[in-house]
Amino acid sequence: MRLAPECRACLLSRVVAEAEYAGADAETVAATLRCCTDLYDCRASEPIGASVIAGAVHRCCYAMIGSADPYAGLKVQDNAVAERVADAVRPMLSTVHDYVVAAVIGNAMDYGVAGHEIAKDFTGYFREMFARGLALDDTERILALARRVVYCTDNCGEVVFDKMLCGELRRRGSHVTIVVKDQPMLNDVTIVEARSLGLEEAADAVYHAGGGAQLGLHPELYPPEVVSAMQDATLIIAKGLANYESLTEYEGLPPVAYLMTVKCEPVARHVGAKKGDLIAVLRYQ
Repeated sequence: MRLAPECRACLLSRVVAEAEYAGADAETVAATLRCCTDLYDCRASEPIGASVIAGAVHRCCYAMIGSADPYAGLKVQDNAVAERVADAVRPMLSTVHDYVVAAVIGNAMDYGVAGHEIAKDFTGYFREMFARGLALDDTERILALARRVVYCTDNCGEVVFDKMLCGELRRRGSHVTIVVKDQPMLNDVTIVEARSLGLEEAADAVYHAGGGAQLGLHPELYPPEVVSAMQDATLIIAKGLANYESLTEYEGLPPVAYLMTVKCEPVARHVGAKKGDLIAVLRYQ
């Protein structure tokens, strides 16, 4: 997926937000915004995926504010909140379809999109969205392919629900490899959070995607173990907008199931949904 006209304002608003998360003063915030704006404007016309340009802008921001992980505190907070919510809603989940819906609802725990806010009462939000269900639902087709799954995570917080889904897939006979980020990017899960949450309990293997601090997924950067897992996979499950934006730029992949809450109009247009929809869609690339 390529940049849309709305992407500029959205991305630059996130630059300001993460500079403020890191405690930068007003002068540093302003300088960071100028630098990131110049970078975006310089690269926006390049014929490459939106996540590549956005990732470069975020890395520029991190360098300017002197923080490798401005979301560190929020990641800890969101994981704790999600674990409490998961305990509260677990009795609602009985089928594997229920666990898919739960994982999609968890994707709302995201700071990367302007105008999107995380519900303060996430348990109440979860119950409301669970009752609403999926607007686009390829779950039956997705599960038919789930013999060997590579599950690509997105945000902290939601990863608690990902762990539940992966555990349920394994209980039903799937081989599951979980892939997280190599280095911090937004509030995405890295090996550090994967270990703290015990993701290995729900998977046959847990790897990072390589490439350092990257937004989304980029097969040319995968380490050998991830390349091997992808080659053997009967299904890739990709969580969230950035993974959607990046993987849709590639062909020759195993079938990809995109699980996400649609949080912006460009992605809504591209995937054929409405902003705010919960979706689980299968794509052959």
